[in-house]
Formats: sequence, C-alpha cells, structure tokens
Amino acid sequence: MTTSIHADPTARSPFAGRLVEELLRLDIGPAGPHPRFDDDVWDLSGVLKKPVQVQSCLLLWDFTAIARPAWRTVLREFLVALRAPHHELVAHLPWARRTALSLLSCNYRLTDAVAWLNWLAGEGVHDLAEVTQEHCDRRLKERRDAGLAASTLCLEITVVKDLARYTGLFTADRYAAGFMPWKGKSAAAIAEYTRSPENTTPAIPDTVLVPALRAGLYLVGTIGPHVAALVEHLAERRTGASANFGIPQREELTALLARYRASRRSLPEIDDFHVRGRLERGWAAHDPLLRVSFGELAHDLRVSQLRASEIRRCREPIEDAVADVGLAPLWARDAEPVERADGSGRVPWTAPLTAHQAHFLASTVFNAALFTTTAITGMRASELMELTSSSCLPPEQISEGLVRYRLASKLIKGQEWGGVRDEWVVIEPAYRAVELATRLAAQLNFTSNNYDPQKSVFSRFNLSSRFSSFRRWVNGPAGIRLGLDPIPDGPVNGAMLRRTLSKDMACRPHGLWAAKVHLKHLHVATTEGYSGRPGGAQAQLHGEMKREEQAHKRQLTAAAYRDYQQGKLPAGPGAADLIASFQHVDAELAKHEAGQPIVVATDRHIELLLKKRAGSLHIQPANYCWFTDPAKALCLKLAGTPTADKPLAGLCDAARCPQATFHAEHRDVWASSADTTSTFLGNPRVPASEKARLTAEHDRTRRVVAAIDAATSPIENGGQP
Repeated sequence: MTTSIHADPTARSPFAGRLVEELLRLDIGPAGPHPRFDDDVWDLSGVLKKPVQVQSCLLLWDFTAIARPAWRTVLREFLVALRAPHHELVAHLPWARRTALSLLSCNYRLTDAVAWLNWLAGEGVHDLAEVTQEHCDRRLKERRDAGLAASTLCLEITVVKDLARYTGLFTADRYAAGFMPWKGKSAAAIAEYTRSPENTTPAIPDTVLVPALRAGLYLVGTIGPHVAALVEHLAERRTGASANFGIPQREELTALLARYRASRRSLPEIDDFHVRGRLERGWAAHDPLLRVSFGELAHDLRVSQLRASEIRRCREPIEDAVADVGLAPLWARDAEPVERADGSGRVPWTAPLTAHQAHFLASTVFNAALFTTTAITGMRASELMELTSSSCLPPEQISEGLVRYRLASKLIKGQEWGGVRDEWVVIEPAYRAVELATRLAAQLNFTSNNYDPQKSVFSRFNLSSRFSSFRRWVNGPAGIRLGLDPIPDGPVNGAMLRRTLSKDMACRPHGLWAAKVHLKHLHVATTEGYSGRPGGAQAQLHGEMKREEQAHKRQLTAAAYRDYQQGKLPAGPGAADLIASFQHVDAELAKHEAGQPIVVATDRHIELLLKKRAGSLHIQPANYCWFTDPAKALCLKLAGTPTADKPLAGLCDAARCPQATFHAEHRDVWASSADTTSTFLGNPRVPASEKARLTAEHDRTRRVVAAIDAATSPIENGGQP
C-alpha cells in the first residue's frame, strides 16, 4: 500500500483571506461582489468583459454542496491552481498544468470534482489519503454502467487525476504521496475515447434546409420590413400616449362607436389568448362583447382603461356597434400586397393582427433573421451573440457595382476571457438580416424603455428551439397563405448549419445554396474575410471549407476511378490523360496485392494513391478540370495569363480544353443546353447569323452528349478497358 502523509485539516491555506479576483486574475467591477478565498460561495458574476453566452449561474461557485468541510478548502485551492498556473506556489509542482483554464472550464471541473468527492464520502472515505486505485476503478465502472459517453467519462477521469497533480499544494487534505490514479494512462485511454479525425457533425438534409432557407430569406427580405414598421408604430403609439386616469363619459364612448359605424370599420378584436383569460374570469362564452378589445377603445378615448362598471353602463351601444360592423383585429387591416413566395400571385403581407399577434409575428421574423444569418455566414453562436446595433459596419464601395458588407463581432472560442474583436465579411442578405434583427430587438418588448443599443442583438439563444418556433409558423396557416413550402421535421442547430455551409461551398457548383443565394458570393465573402483577417474566425470557417473541399475532390476522383474500373470511361479532350493516371494506379495496386494477397484495396487506400491527381481537380458545372499544367489550360491562354496557378472558370471552353473531362453526372447539363439551343433554332424570328452560331453550338453540344453516352457505357465483358 502507498505510504501516506496526512494533511492537517486545521492548517491555514496560503490563500486564506485573499480576494478571489486577485487569486484568479480577474477584473471585477466596483459594484462587485468581491468574494474572498474562505467564502463558501464564490460569486464571480461581477467579472468584467463577460461574453453574452456565459450565464451568470456558471459564475456562481458553491462549495457548500461538498460533504466534508476540509474538502471545500481542497477544491478552492484546486481552482486557484487551475486559473493561476504561474503562481509561485503552483509553478514548482512537477505535474501541474502550465496553461490557465477558462472560467467555464473551471466551473465544469468543480462540478465533476464535487461529484467525485461526494461519492467518496458515500463510500465511507474520510481522508483523501485513503483513496486507492480500487476506488477509482469502482467509480469508473459505475459511471460507465450508467451509460455515460466516453467523452464525458474522459472529463470526469481528468478531474480524478488532476487532484493528484496538486497534492503538494493542498493543505487540508490530499491523496497519499506518490498516488496517481491510473498511473501511466491518459484519461482518453482509460475512458476508451478516441477523437475522430473527421468532423462527425452531420450536415442538414436538403429536404429540410432548402425550404427553411427560402422561407428565412423571404421573411427577412419581403415580410420583415413591414413587420418592423408595424411594431415600431405600436411602440411609438404606446409610449407616446398621454392617457389620463379619468372616467370617460357615456357620450364620449357612444360618439367613438358612432365614428366606427359611420366609417364602416369593425371594432377592435382581442386575440384568443385574452379570450381564454376572460372565460376563466367568468365571462359567458356567448357574450357578444367577449372578443371586444376594450384596451384599444380606451386608447382612442385617451384613458388608461375602461372599467367593468363603465362597460356595463355602455353595454347596449357597444353591442349595437358589434352587431352593425362586427369585430376584427385592429392592425394591418389594409396590409400592402406582396408577391407570394411560390410566385403564384400577390396577397396582403399579413392578415389583420392584434397587438399581441403583431408581437408574435415580429418574434417569428426575428427568429428567421437569426436562422438566416447563421446559415449563410457560418458564424458560431458565441459570435452571433456578440453582435450589437453597431455591428453592421458601413458598406464599403470597392468598385462600381461592388460593395463589401462587414459585421463586427468578437471571437470567443479559444481566446482569453472576453474574446477579441473580429470582423466578418458577409453577403448582403446576411447584412440585411442583422439590420432587421436590430430593428426588431429594440421593439420586441413594447413596454421596455431601457433598450441599450450596445447590448447583444440576438442575446443568449438556443437556435434549435428558435428554429422549431420558426418552422411551426412556416408550416402553419400564415406560411401556407404566403406560399411557403413546409419544412419537414429534423434537427437543426448552429454546428450543423456551419458544417452544411462549409460542405456546400466545398462541393460547389452543385450546392443547394445556388437555388436562393449566389454560392459564388458566399465563397468570395468567406475568402475576403480570410484574406483580410487571416487570424480571425472567418479564416477558421475558410479552413474548414478547404478541408471539406479536398475531401470532396478525393471522393470524386475515387468515384471516377471506380467508374473506370467498371468500364465507364471519362470523355472529353483530357480523358486520355486521366485514364493513363488511372492505369498507373492499377499498376500500383497490382504491386501491393502481389506482395500481400490477402489485403483488399479500400476506398481510403485508393484516395491516397489518387491524392495528387485529386489535388489538381477543379469542379465546374459541366465538366471536371484537371489543372495539372497551366501551359495547357485553354482559359489561361484566352486570358493571356499562362502562368496563373488556378483556372479561370468564366473562360472555360471544356469541349476544347485538353485538361477537361466529362462524366455521367455532367450529361444532364449538356443535354439541357442542347434542348435550349434546339428551341431557339426552331424560332423563325432568330436572325440567320445567330442561327449559324447556334447551329455550331448545338452540334458541338450534341457531340459532347454522344461522347459521354459512348464512354460511360460499361464494357460488355466487364473487363478492364
């Protein structure tokens, strides 16, 4: 058994009496609170530069939940060590961590440490020196049997081992001298946790993303400005009202009702939410005044409210007015017509709304702006939460017709507390979505006069729940009326949207984003952000996209090789060169299999053999460009830049370029082009000179289609070409 050196539970910690902010190297505002080391609760909510995503409860560190008082001191000293690795009492410890943990990481370590120590107390352990490897193994088995994921187990094991790293620091209690749980093994190895080299976050299916993106862009671009104008008017009306607390005369109310009847305007109606409240308070379900909005009538009379006694006194003229002109929500009765999302005509941008319904619609559009911004920028939630009303920087005119849009935010992940300032170059729809969200954020709470323009626009949010609310509205009657396609069920969150964006940009030009947002503009925006701020958050997204792009190219090259093996050959001027490279791979595989006959070539092995060839692939809508030799690139010759290191897609003439190939997936593009030119050739109003050009284009297109059909037909005997 390991020799133990017991700590003295009565010993005074070297940190006793010190301010926690000094020990943890924090800046806390004058208003505090300013906890001291010996306090049972460390309230750090007053720390400055707190990121929006950090909830105050995560900065409230409660040690009273720990079973044994001496262990509370242990964990206080433990947290100081994690936050201040360069402190003179910590730096000399041989196993101590040398990098300070963030406050959130410290909070998570505290939670796991409390659970571990309380479990030990439940097992009858009174001193940490009594802890043995058997305790650690038993705890691990219990947690594994509880179904915890390997990643969660890894974190819990890390805390158990970390308490041994600081044995020499702890004064009230400590593990036995020299004891290290699972000595010689890492937490990942103990938990059997293996981090996947690939990004395992799933992309959002097209069936969910396409209608969601279209709906989001439609609400932001078409419906949003009308909604913002309405809620701003409601806010001005409410704050600008000079209502008195007098009692309106019967003559004033009857005169108001007469004006409604004379103008044939329906009396204002309340929504179902308030109707249910009245029924609960005893109103009769058949009462003709059940749905009358007395609040709106009171506003017209410039009084704060109509009391029940006043309503009873004037019931007869109110009932007559209801019977004469009826009831309807007061707002947006004459809503301006807009084009339906499906292009099938024009409809009012909304049905009439009550004030409550207008607020709900504003929340829906706000959620649409949040989803749209997330989807077409790839910003993380922590970066979106740092957007303020001043984040929409003035558009920068680059040249005639070319404008750069930028959003100022902060990079939080992986940075010091509070983050660092950062800028995102975005496309205009994202910029407009944030502009709209800024307008709505100031009005979503109509009764608040304390809106701070420097506070977060989106505040702290859960995108999954916000998107669920947005989807319910789109799939409901209002969305159907506007011609929006229903959004199927399926999970949507920020990580999935970022993954989908990077994959679709990597797989351009066939990404779904081209259906509603110019994919080229998305790619250019992220590239500009990468070039302008190479260390910023957008550079990380650009890096993710490039990794996805390389993986996608390897997959396409391997797929082309698999087709070649099945006798489906590439067509086009560059086909012979590509087939030669595939034959070289055949030779390499033959050597490999000759030496190890039991080994079967996997897709991964083939991708590695084709890696160099895949690196030269540039994906075009109608062909693959294998850019292996700039001197052979027809586009560079036409542009007069024969030494460029990338092809020029806008000058691509695939039918003549010696580095272009056609595959089965390109046939539909060429066939569609042939059909289009055929339609124009059949038009008698097309000039003869234009017909000559179209005829040549049509013949060339048909030759390409025929070449693809011939090359991609498998060899009959199934052998290698």
